[in-house]
Amino acid sequence: MIMAGLTGCAQAPQPAAPEPPIAPPPHADARFSDEQAAVAEAYERFWVVSRGLPQHPAERWRPELEQVAAGSMAETILDNLGHQREHRIVLYGEVHPRISDVRLGSDRAVVTDCQDSSSAGQADASSGEPKTVGVARNPVSGSLQRGPNGAWRVTRIDYPKGVC
Repeated sequence: MIMAGLTGCAQAPQPAAPEPPIAPPPHADARFSDEQAAVAEAYERFWVVSRGLPQHPAERWRPELEQVAAGSMAETILDNLGHQREHRIVLYGEVHPRISDVRLGSDRAVVTDCQDSSSAGQADASSGEPKTVGVARNPVSGSLQRGPNGAWRVTRIDYPKGVC
């Protein structure tokens, strides 16, 4: 290590140990019931669909979004998409949910997430230059509601303060 370099040994310094891997998503975790796993899957799908919307024509935004989001959450995202397009902002990268808990009610659920958004953010549409960059450990709380067809949809996303 560093001492070897300072003492004059001919050995090459050892590389730094890699960071520990990020925990796998909850669907690989047997501690979630089938219904909790369905909620976790719906929550994860919400992030994939909502982040992919800007690559589609605006007329497809609402029908695609309404598959994964409901109520004011869907309206907020649609408003944000219009604002981003108007101001020539695009999304880049992926967010990676790391769900630690799924609490179920009768037709409501709350997901506790320590999301990795460190390789995602907003960028200038013309230059591709990043305007924002996410963080590796972003506390997120997602509220979901089961619709009449049995499908879970995100109704609220909160970013509580603190660390995860």
